[in-house]
Amino acid sequence: MYRRYRYRQLFRGQYIFRFCIALVCCLGVLTPDLVQAGPVGLPDQGYSPLQLTQADVRYPLASLAHSSGFVPVLTDWRLENAMTYVAAQKTYSLEPDFKRHRSYWLYTQVKNDTENRNWVVHVSNFAFLRPRVLINGPDGQRIKTFQQDDSADINTIGRAVELTLEPGESYSMVIELTAKDYGWYPYIALMSESRYQVWKTQMDVVYKPAIGIIVGMALLGFLCWLLMADSTFFWGAFSSLFMLFYYLEHSSLPELFLWQYDYQKNALFWLLVSVNILSLLAFAASFLQINRRSGWWYHVFASVAVISVVVLVAGYFTSFSTKSFLYAFNYILLWMVILSSGVAKVCSEGRYYFIYIIGWLPMVLSTTQVILFVLLPARPVQEVMPSYKLIYVLYVQILHMMIHAIALIMRVKVMRQKKIEAEFISQAKSRFIAQSSHDLRQPLHTMRLFLQSLQPYVRSPEAQPILAGLNKTHQQMNDSFSAIMDLSKLEAGVVKAEIKAVSLMDVFSRLQNDFQWLAKEKNLRFTIHPSSVAVLTDPLLLERMLRNLLSNAIKYTNSGRVVLGCRRRVQSIAIHVLDTGSGISHEDQAHIFDIYQRSAVEQESVDGAGVGLSVVKHLSVLMDHPLEMNSVAGRGSTFTVLVPQTMHSVLDQSQPSCKRMPSVARLTQSADGDESISGWLRKRNCNVRVFASLTEFHQSGMNVDVLIGDDQLMIGEPLPTEIKNKLADQYVVACVCDSGVQLPERWVGLSPPVLPSQLRALLNYVERCYQSQLNNEVSPAQKYVAGQSSRHGIQSGVQTTLSESET
Repeated sequence: MYRRYRYRQLFRGQYIFRFCIALVCCLGVLTPDLVQAGPVGLPDQGYSPLQLTQADVRYPLASLAHSSGFVPVLTDWRLENAMTYVAAQKTYSLEPDFKRHRSYWLYTQVKNDTENRNWVVHVSNFAFLRPRVLINGPDGQRIKTFQQDDSADINTIGRAVELTLEPGESYSMVIELTAKDYGWYPYIALMSESRYQVWKTQMDVVYKPAIGIIVGMALLGFLCWLLMADSTFFWGAFSSLFMLFYYLEHSSLPELFLWQYDYQKNALFWLLVSVNILSLLAFAASFLQINRRSGWWYHVFASVAVISVVVLVAGYFTSFSTKSFLYAFNYILLWMVILSSGVAKVCSEGRYYFIYIIGWLPMVLSTTQVILFVLLPARPVQEVMPSYKLIYVLYVQILHMMIHAIALIMRVKVMRQKKIEAEFISQAKSRFIAQSSHDLRQPLHTMRLFLQSLQPYVRSPEAQPILAGLNKTHQQMNDSFSAIMDLSKLEAGVVKAEIKAVSLMDVFSRLQNDFQWLAKEKNLRFTIHPSSVAVLTDPLLLERMLRNLLSNAIKYTNSGRVVLGCRRRVQSIAIHVLDTGSGISHEDQAHIFDIYQRSAVEQESVDGAGVGLSVVKHLSVLMDHPLEMNSVAGRGSTFTVLVPQTMHSVLDQSQPSCKRMPSVARLTQSADGDESISGWLRKRNCNVRVFASLTEFHQSGMNVDVLIGDDQLMIGEPLPTEIKNKLADQYVVACVCDSGVQLPERWVGLSPPVLPSQLRALLNYVERCYQSQLNNEVSPAQKYVAGQSSRHGIQSGVQTTLSESET
């Protein structure tokens, strides 16, 4: 099987290599005439004068039938004396070599046999520097320059100058062309002014809309990038604009907008070419999704990018010919990598990658045309025909952009289908986990009962750490399971937000009671800045968000502090959770809210499933509470939740849904399941913290509203009586005991088994005490009377509360 796989890979590599070789061969066949070399001497032969017989015809002057060809100009020759330097019957080639001679003259004779006297001489290609024409006729000799300051006109593919040729007269002309290094074959034509205007209009109608189409498609690509955040659209639009700049650099636009632009291939031109190469490479890599995980292809693309930069730098220290060869090699390497990587994608995945390869072929043909012109020798020609390369290359680029746009549309369609499939699978998974949560939670609850039942029988010092480890592992499993259940319910859409006015004071006080002991265990300073503002939110979901943020802050902070506070921000309240922990690196911030993602810092030493921040993100979207993050690795993090502010007072509302739920400290050593007192209170959204003894609770310093404990823990604790009496000054103290047990002053007795009606009455009593303290309506004596009358079963005044709750 391995050998078969190696043969298959080898076959694919040979296929890619043969494809590239065949492509280069085909390009050589398709473009045989586009070459350049030095002048080729032809045998001496005479040329006949050009007869102008029709006014609607373009007459080519660069023709051996009617001109001498391009005569190299020596250093001391002057155009004013051109008629005395070269014999009229001497002929030369039509391929000037500007590397050997800077200037060339073209001799020709014209006879006007028409009635038209207004004519135009046109010279194509803007690479020529200040072309001139010498006219010798019956009225003498004059020189005209193809510049705008000499009545010249700029058209799409070249420049033209007006001439006056009297009917029936003959004229001798010498056209001077000056260039540097390379240039396309110069097309020179003589036509009437009316014919020139028609021809110029036809070229403008074809040329200018092409520029608008390319610019429009590039802007559309940038818009798609902004809307979809897909870098492929950006690099496609960016490369198209730079390709357009490259084409326009040697067009008529610089001549129109830049005074005396010389069209020299200077450092700016080569920089433009290099940026064009790099942008095309970036577009190809983005389309093919080449990244660091792509293996060999990533190194290939990176190597081509490095070579392109090296070619750009080396070009500053080499001649024009050497630069031409270097950039020709760079382009060949670029197309080989782009096409071969596309073929590899077609072999592995197919689909829209085949359209992607076809989209590159027009650009490959156009670029190869230039490369062959520069590198291969020229062939003698008898007449230079007009070249519309400046126009048709724009349509080649439009074809390239349109084909790649189709490939991008197909790619987006495929990605959308994959996204829909992934969302369907994710929703099905979430629904399955949410529906099976009860079956999964029951074994964990049973395990907890077994561990608590096992605790009295483990007396060996060696076994105590093992049992403690089992309890800790069980707690971690339970916390992770709860977080995953929360996330599954959010993804399945089971959780619905109930937005209402909520006082942040209540939310902050419950969080302080629950997290101050966690911070104390790690020797952290936990600070909450109280606030009396009211916000519009779901109190339970907001509290869950802040719990997860505070839990993460304490987990990832080993020293320093954790702060919870809020600030006003226009029409909203910004709730901040700040810590001085390990922080989050810039790389991790991009995916820290993804499911099961953590910061790389200390992730091995922190317990949990890693879904806390994902739950926070889902809740922020559910309640439309924007979430912000500001973190510096090694210095800490700040998470901000933006909650809408309301001007209505929460305390004035009488709806039961806004009723404040107290925090409870539960002292027990029995099972803490759903059917226990703690379980019943948690179902009513009370914040419950379980302690194993009264001493442990007293040492924790936890601030609660009510303390509920079993009699053997409450009465049998070796605490001084005055301390037990003072507990009633701080909290509502309830003891689960028989009716004959003597309790300290102001303690409330609950008769076992504790019924839900007793707990409801106790909560209502606690709420009334809290409201009375806020309104300063209850004195300590009244509270003492209420406590005495409510012992053993919540009798007397508390029974009124019980009857009201049952009603």
